Amino acid sequence: MEPLLKVRQVCKQFPGVLALDHVDFDLAPGEVHALLGENGAGKSTLVKIITGAYRLDSGTISIDGKEVRFHGPVDSREAGIGVIYQEFSLVNTLSVAENIFLGDYPMRRGRIDWKAMNEAAAELLQRFAVNAHPEDILTSLGVATRQMVEILKVLNRKNLKILIMDEPTSSLTDTEARTLFGFIRKLREQGVSVIYISHRLDEIKQICDRVTVFRNGQKISTEPAHDLSVADIVTKMLGAELAEHYPPKSKATGAPGLQVEHLSGPGFEDVSFVARQGEVLGITGLVGAGKSELVETIFGARRHTGGTVMMGDVKVDPKSPRSAVANRIGLLPESRKEQGLVLGLSCAQNITLASLDKISRPFLALGEEMRLASEKFETLEVRPGDPQNAAVNLSGGNQQKVVLAKWLTRDCRVLLFDEPTRGIDVGAKFQIYAMIVQLAEAGNTVIVSSSEIEEICGICNRTLVMRNGRIVADLAGDELTKEDILAAISRGEK
Repeated sequence: MEPLLKVRQVCKQFPGVLALDHVDFDLAPGEVHALLGENGAGKSTLVKIITGAYRLDSGTISIDGKEVRFHGPVDSREAGIGVIYQEFSLVNTLSVAENIFLGDYPMRRGRIDWKAMNEAAAELLQRFAVNAHPEDILTSLGVATRQMVEILKVLNRKNLKILIMDEPTSSLTDTEARTLFGFIRKLREQGVSVIYISHRLDEIKQICDRVTVFRNGQKISTEPAHDLSVADIVTKMLGAELAEHYPPKSKATGAPGLQVEHLSGPGFEDVSFVARQGEVLGITGLVGAGKSELVETIFGARRHTGGTVMMGDVKVDPKSPRSAVANRIGLLPESRKEQGLVLGLSCAQNITLASLDKISRPFLALGEEMRLASEKFETLEVRPGDPQNAAVNLSGGNQQKVVLAKWLTRDCRVLLFDEPTRGIDVGAKFQIYAMIVQLAEAGNTVIVSSSEIEEICGICNRTLVMRNGRIVADLAGDELTKEDILAAISRGEK
């Protein structure tokens, strides 16, 4: 069968980096094809070339047997290619319906037909069981719901031949993910081809027909998904076996590092707990349970309506991020691009952003800034290894390392991680996990908020389970298992 999409000997060079090195790739009609590799392996670069965001340096791309040259995303869209990026391309101040039909509003007598648009959006939302109303403003919705709106925006297209999905389930619950998989299967039955990019390797065998692995800008292999185990895929991605998915847990638990007493705020109520120095404390629950709202409130990014936060014997007023930073509390937010980085600045500037007082004499000491950034780049193995590179040019895993480097430079004593490995490959995940444990063993207080239950069990000494904005269980030792966490989530008690 002639491939629907054929990529031959494609190369793409960026300053100091050969992102794609004579890459071949095929996509058959009605196929779900996984495209896997570590962050920086070349997956996103290939996707951006296929979608017209980048122009290839050499090589060819053919669709339906005809060579194509895309001069921009509009050309790719007209050829029937749609893409759902990991990072949202939504307008947060518009409604759900306006985002779904963005750029293609139904018109009547020269005006937008709001009734028809809202009715069509309502039908889509109902068909895919999305808990939102067509007239809801995006800023009022959680990350998972916005992810589903992002997906519906592309699925609404009439000429769709090829759908590229970059980490589509990174913010979805298991139920939402199963709904998405069901729709992907329907697309496959209708002849639509899907390029599926995910770091959740257990999904691959559920939904994909073939798997292509990239490493260092080169294609390593293409094989049927049913012939590969998760361990096989990891070995191909890394070029070596990953013996352990998690480092040994911290054992250096000490005095209380952070005490939260009867804290309340939008999304949670009357939360109390103690996190100790040297401890990795987990907070988990379903999307919407209130865990992200809780850590953001401790950091001062959200207003609290009651309760107190203490560091040792010192009362911390969580009224603003400035106050949190002054008290050496750092937050790695769920959305690193929107909340954790200034993408247009260099990595060095991002790393010192919370520590400008350290390098001001009174003017910025640029040499000291570069020294601090270079030190953190080496410690965290950030790639490419140039601190002057703009943060926007890094892969997701390396961007997360830059956010972490910012708080390491600030020498924070309490570190709040919110979904720390969202959209990060297995190799970078292990590095992040190892750093979390090292931070705890150094006497810091580390809190990890995550919806990945296996991640929570793998690195945390103790875990709080949240449901409907309240803590319903505090699990440690033999009780810290996936089964006990799921039981607490489902019943509201251990």
